[in-house]
Amino acid sequence: MKRISLTFISLSFLLLLGACGKSADEPVVEATSEARSILAHVPADTPYLAANLQPIPEAVLNANFTRLQPALDEMQAQMSTLKSDLDSGSSVTGDEFSDRLLMALFDELDGNLSRDGLVSLGLDLQSTSAIYGDGAFPQIRIGLSDPATLRATVLRVMENAEIEVSELELQGVSYWRFVPPDQEDVEIGLYIAILADHLAAGAYPVAGEADYLPLFLGLEMPAQNNAAERLAGLNAEHGYTPYGTGFMDLHRMADELTNPEARTANLLMQAGAFEDGEFSEQCVSEMHAMIDNAPFMTAGVTELEVLSMKYGILVEMPSSLAARLTGLVAAVPQARVLADHLAELSFGIKVGAARDFVREKAQAVADAPFQCEQFQEINQQAQELLVQMEQPLPPFVNNFRGVRLSIKDIEMQPGQDLPTDVRGHVAVHVDEPQMFVGMAQMFLPDLSAMNLAPGGEPSRVPEFLISVQGIEAWAAMSDEAIGMSVGAGEQKTLVEFLEMDSGPEGLFLSADYDSAAYYEYQDAAMAGAGMSDGHDSSPAHAISDAFTAAAREYSDRNHTTLSFTPKGLVIENQTTFKK
Repeated sequence: MKRISLTFISLSFLLLLGACGKSADEPVVEATSEARSILAHVPADTPYLAANLQPIPEAVLNANFTRLQPALDEMQAQMSTLKSDLDSGSSVTGDEFSDRLLMALFDELDGNLSRDGLVSLGLDLQSTSAIYGDGAFPQIRIGLSDPATLRATVLRVMENAEIEVSELELQGVSYWRFVPPDQEDVEIGLYIAILADHLAAGAYPVAGEADYLPLFLGLEMPAQNNAAERLAGLNAEHGYTPYGTGFMDLHRMADELTNPEARTANLLMQAGAFEDGEFSEQCVSEMHAMIDNAPFMTAGVTELEVLSMKYGILVEMPSSLAARLTGLVAAVPQARVLADHLAELSFGIKVGAARDFVREKAQAVADAPFQCEQFQEINQQAQELLVQMEQPLPPFVNNFRGVRLSIKDIEMQPGQDLPTDVRGHVAVHVDEPQMFVGMAQMFLPDLSAMNLAPGGEPSRVPEFLISVQGIEAWAAMSDEAIGMSVGAGEQKTLVEFLEMDSGPEGLFLSADYDSAAYYEYQDAAMAGAGMSDGHDSSPAHAISDAFTAAAREYSDRNHTTLSFTPKGLVIENQTTFKK
């Protein structure tokens, strides 16, 4: 099993490096002829699909290789060291077969860990790729500009590694089939073929390959196909670019696994993986009723530039549910994009309303329990949840509306858990800030001297309330929040921080952080926790460190938002890079 797994991983790495892009000056919705050719293999009833209609812009591809080249150079150096070890008779993996495979791969990649070098191996860095389901079984297709060269590369690797996998053929089209030993239930094979213009790879039960292979090898085409048009439609509807779009139909996926007449279930049933009737009509009905709450997901790249990349995800929901969830969101200011700040975080939710919503849903399950045996645990969890919710919430928790955090800087010293210095702001949003302060003063009478009032000037927080000694803190209040500044001089902008305008309707989580600083603080935190002790000098760690260093060098900021809209849950992310 170890040998086969390593074979899968190594060959997949070698072959899938071709899934990159070529030049395109402006986003275009229309699919290229290459994309249409590849997408023509996708059946119209696929439950999931991800593909690009246009290749990645040339400038973006070049920039990414420039950024990663130092890490690729480190890979070359470590590979050369390992190759010398293998040449001298030393074992790198402890397994003879794995050593042979590594040596074969090193021979091919030696001196070729660059854009031009990878192209020389037959890998098309200007290709279109697609991942989709034949039923539920995953398929990958990647466009190739030089299939003959890539084929020769793969054959050399297999020959030099002494991989004993015969090349098979169907109607004059050759392919490889890898079958891991000792599989339980259903024997699943990994199929790989280098066709006239693209690479195809897929996982499928061996028992069904007579039906599978003609479609996999392109000897037959799906009876119905609309993949290119469907992705173009999603791009137009959601503002996605043609550089990467995908969807998942959860109803169709459920049908593939539960409907005996579906391609996946029928094949698995024939192979003895499960019996006809294993999923009752009641179970199937209740499963689809749950999926109705989020039946369809889409995702796509919304911007792809040299210095910026954006993507969006939409989890579709019924309008009634989306409206209910939007009503649970508390209006609080969103995280800002500030170059001089380490990070900002904003979260807004009406705890009382959210509690009522959850209780309503739990009560609905209790009143009409699931009949399906597989869902009985949900019934039990609903009952337990209702019991827990009998406990009253403290007024502060019930009136909680959100929290915001803005950090300018944190100074950490190796070996210490707490920071030596912090600068930034924090705000807690509640329905009645004055009531909360009054309750706090009952337990801490010294707070009365601070004279906090909505719109008032910040007041110094007594030092005994600060867990980190030597850090200056101030507090202030607005009509909707209680805030605190940390660090000398930060109180000057505290009132402004508290009185920021609320974010867009439905936005309940937003975050922005300095990506490069994140890596640095991560290293410092690991060192402080002693996790860096024993960090070995293995090639794998050296390569990992090189890629981390490259990311730290070119990363700028990351900005993420989660919102409820009339269409459902929307997740948006933007990553920026340094010039």
